[in-house]
Amino acid sequence: MAVELNEIQVAEVELEEWLVEQAENGVPEIVLIGLLRDYADDIEHLGYVPRMWGESKQ
Repeated sequence: MAVELNEIQVAEVELEEWLVEQAENGVPEIVLIGLLRDYADDIEHLGYVPRMWGESKQ
């Protein structure tokens, strides 16, 4: 399934906005880094993004 450049750019902007919002709400950057690394590891291990994270980690 091909992904258009625009879709990647939109996802990137949305992720950046979410990260900024979390940091502005007091979530430490080290926590955000850890979350991103954990999710990246899970996605790399599974080979896809689970549609239900809770179930994928059980």
